[in-house]
Amino acid sequence: MTKSDNEVSLDTLKLLESRLLRLEFNLAGDKDATRTASEISFSTGKDQSISGRLARLESSLGQLSSRSEATSELLSLQAQYPDLFNSIPPSQKPTALDTTEMLAIVLASASLYHSTTSRLTSISDVPVPPAESSAALITLQPRIAKVGLEREAQAREIAELRQRTAAVLERWYEVAVLGGGECWAEWEERVQQAERTIRRAEMIRERDDSFP
Repeated sequence: MTKSDNEVSLDTLKLLESRLLRLEFNLAGDKDATRTASEISFSTGKDQSISGRLARLESSLGQLSSRSEATSELLSLQAQYPDLFNSIPPSQKPTALDTTEMLAIVLASASLYHSTTSRLTSISDVPVPPAESSAALITLQPRIAKVGLEREAQAREIAELRQRTAAVLERWYEVAVLGGGECWAEWEERVQQAERTIRRAEMIRERDDSFP
């Protein structure tokens, strides 16, 4: 029995609705817990016409893209590169290049196939470690974590000691170096003043001795 256009459209809408609900579930988990009050269920909406259900589909997709960054980026990618989402028949070429141009592209990258094959072969030749070694590493995990905590504590203690050492050196420089320099400067000034006083006294004595 051939379906009418209206039945085909309704079946298509049902498939789109189920896919959208499945997409919401995959992206957000429980669809009932994540749907807002403004969203209207597809099956219980007031307008059950094809245009009304299609409008609700577009509205739900817009709300999903606003909540999900991945969906928004996917829609943006589909708008920029629509050919990525269109299936191409096997009989049709996926590009406008002719056979010679496509062959040149493949031959230019031929060395990459050999290098990739050798790398995959070398990976497959790597022996899998025995289960005993993996079990031993697992049993050592608590000790490794404890050593890591001890290293962090030692790093904090070393940083504190460095700060204290820097403070002590700064204090020593202020007291011993700068303070010592000021002290020597004061002593030198006193000595010079004493020398001037002595010279003045000697000059006065010499002058007195020259006049009996």
